Amino acid sequence: MKNTLRVALIGCGEISGNHIGAILAAGEDLCALCDILPERAKQKAEKYGLSDVLVYTDYLKMLDEVKPDVVHICTPHDLHAPMAIAALSKDINVLCEKPLCISLEQLADLRSAAKNSHATLGVCHQNRFKPSMVAIKKMAESGVMGAFGSVVWKRDENYYASGEWRGTWEHEGGGVMINQALHTLDLLQWICGMPTHVIASVGNWTHRDCIEVEDTASARFETAEGLPINFFATTSAGASLPISVQLTLADKKKICAQNHILTVDDEIVALPKREGVLQGKEVWGSEHAVLIAKFYQCLKTGEKFPIDLEEGSRVVRLILAMYRSNGERIEIPN
Repeated sequence: MKNTLRVALIGCGEISGNHIGAILAAGEDLCALCDILPERAKQKAEKYGLSDVLVYTDYLKMLDEVKPDVVHICTPHDLHAPMAIAALSKDINVLCEKPLCISLEQLADLRSAAKNSHATLGVCHQNRFKPSMVAIKKMAESGVMGAFGSVVWKRDENYYASGEWRGTWEHEGGGVMINQALHTLDLLQWICGMPTHVIASVGNWTHRDCIEVEDTASARFETAEGLPINFFATTSAGASLPISVQLTLADKKKICAQNHILTVDDEIVALPKREGVLQGKEVWGSEHAVLIAKFYQCLKTGEKFPIDLEEGSRVVRLILAMYRSNGERIEIPN
């Protein structure tokens, strides 16, 4: 693998800044940007001083003409899988924003494409690199008796109107679960183990005039070992609260992480300094830079990137099962 990789990025919306900053910080050659609105790509190029970057509106044309080593996918949810499949078919390495996909059919197609490709597929679950979550995962190795996670945020009509794809089953693939709460649920399964069954209920409590998907969800997951994992998420709150991950360990210790603050039995635990540079919203964290640097390190050394297709699929499978449950205990699909 070359010392400097040629990189292209598809989708120049808000989250793309986290990727562009991290690509440049990693010392890679960002040579092309693609967006259906060329002025948006040009604005990003100007902001980051990319005077020689090529701008495209057709991602397939970009992949064929630029032939990048890596492509970053930062588009609406429904486009993640087809764009990743197109890149994998050309043996182009892919780093995809969450969610990896929005249906089991898309997941099956991704698995087939990855099997027939020589390229690497990684997924942006950057919160796994938060110092608080790394510490919790280590503590949980001693055994977990119970787990709970929550995402309680406020999202109003202006937020959902900021993109035509938001709040639709066709393009977003769901609501609070597949968008806002995905990261927190992924952390719980990463820390506690992949559940095998779920009982869940989802509904639209306060946004029926502006979205067709759920704004509130609750669930009880069970692992093969019988560990219960309870979860609640909403965008119907009057004000946003810190994301919360809470565990009771086998030794009865109570652990709580709220964003980058970690407590054990109500005592604050000192953590390593947060890595990465905050490029956008505080809720996104600063760990994109850490994850992206790790992705490029793995490409160059041959090390396996830890958040691959199967890892990225786990939380999607959990969420899709929640949507199917309708209050019944059902098995999580493979």
